[in-house]
Amino acid sequence: MTAPEEPEPCRTCQEFDLEEAVARSERDGSREADARVLRRRHQAAEHPGRLDIG
Repeated sequence: MTAPEEPEPCRTCQEFDLEEAVARSERDGSREADARVLRRRHQAAEHPGRLDIG
């Protein structure tokens, strides 16, 4: 039995993740929150039904 294939990573999601991590490392809470909000909006529009809301 094989594991289900993982979907190809979304570059846009990865960019929002990176932006959030950079903002966190710079202790910029506003920018960090902005990245989270934008990633979630992107996920809702481009990846409906996916559960990786991280």
